[in-house]
Amino acid sequence: MTGERPREPSWLTSVEMLGTTVVVLLIGGMVLWYSAAAREPRLVFTIGSGLLAYTCGVVAFGRRAAHVVLWPFALAGLCAGVVMELAAAEWLLTRETGAAALTGITIGAAHWSALRVWLRLGRSGAV
Repeated sequence: MTGERPREPSWLTSVEMLGTTVVVLLIGGMVLWYSAAAREPRLVFTIGSGLLAYTCGVVAFGRRAAHVVLWPFALAGLCAGVVMELAAAEWLLTRETGAAALTGITIGAAHWSALRVWLRLGRSGAV
């Protein structure tokens, strides 16, 4: 024991992780922004809180995973979905909270899948 701080996993700070995260946030943000502009401008706060929750969740949960595994992405998506639904419903639990959580998990799983494919392509020299 040398008292060193454990290193972050290399995948968490890779350019592939940055790229896939930016794409997920841009696509998610665009879809939500369009929805918010059509319905209610107050939802901009909801969108921002969800995107921030997802990004912070992936980084925080990803630090605990040595390899690219599904659970940090799914858990971050679940948290972001619940935060967004709570903010949209004025901090009340509604029936839509479960659907929002499931949607967040799906987005997290898509992000995880895209990152794994991109990492695999990068190692094979195809990219």
